[in-house]
Parts: sequence; structure tokens; C-alpha cells
Amino acid sequence: MFGWLKKKDRKQSAAFALYTRMVEQARDHAFYTRLGVADTMEGRFDLILVHAFVLFRRLKKDNEGRKLAQEIFDVMFSDLDQNMREMGIGDVGILKRIRKMSESYHGRIVAYEEGVQTGAIELAAALNRNLYADNDASDAQLMAMVGYINDALANLDRQKTEELHNGVIHFPAVPEISVAQTE
Repeated sequence: MFGWLKKKDRKQSAAFALYTRMVEQARDHAFYTRLGVADTMEGRFDLILVHAFVLFRRLKKDNEGRKLAQEIFDVMFSDLDQNMREMGIGDVGILKRIRKMSESYHGRIVAYEEGVQTGAIELAAALNRNLYADNDASDAQLMAMVGYINDALANLDRQKTEELHNGVIHFPAVPEISVAQTE
């Protein structure tokens, strides 16, 4: 009788687990030390968006996945709202920032998708404009991030749909690059 309620609860649980895992991966210190992402609120937000792009691209391949992607999106923006409240930002300020973040999200998703479709140089340019807007990344760091995104997309394409719908996701390791390559 209440099967729809169980299904919804399971989907929300999976969405929360996948969002949590995205954030954990985006907080991997190697992105900031090795790959040169700015360790700022904006840099961390942009890195979460990179992981959201990767995950949502995979989930949008089927109808149930699209629904799960929407649940994750809702969890993500609810979490951002809560974090801003904890920082003492008022309702009006939060609304403005959430609107700007939502616009940023949509713009970046389009730019990253175009980059993936057209090639590494275009994806690197999109990353340079967005993820690295506050930092000067070396070519090696940009290309390492491009490689990471392509690896993550390939990993997720191989991952079983049931795992994702159960809240399990496997991201690749952050690539190693030498100090000489970052200069």
C-alpha cells in the first residue's frame, strides 16, 4: 500500500549518499595542492559542480536516473542554503546567492558538456574559465583535471546503475603530477 513512500525514501537516501560522496571527493586535498584548484569557498563550490556534472551526465541516461539526479540537485542546493544560514547570511542574501549559484551551475554544466563533446582543449578552456577562475593553473594541471574528468566519466559509464541507485559511486584517484609540471 505504501510502496511509493518506500521508493521515495530509498531515492532520497541514495541522493543524500551520492551528494555526500561528491562533496567528500571534492574535498580531497590533492585537488588543491596538486591540481591547483583555489582552496576557497568558490573553488570548493566549483569542484563540487565538476563532480555534479560527471554524476548527472551518467544519471541522465535513463528516466529513473534523471529523477535521482533531480533529488541530488535538491539535496545540493538545500545543503548550500543551510551552510549559508550557518554562516549568518540572511534570507534575502541567501536567495540572491542561491540564484547566482544556480545560474553558475547551469552555465558550467553546459560549458563542460560542450568541452567533453568537442575535446580536451575545449574542456580545458571551460575549466580554466570556471574552476580555475581564481587561480593560474599550469597546462599540466589543466590537462590533469581534463584527464580526471574523462576517467571519472568512463568509470561511471562502467558502474552498474543499481549501485548508483543504492547511493554507491566510485570516483577515480586524483592524478599525480610532478612539481616541475605545475610551473
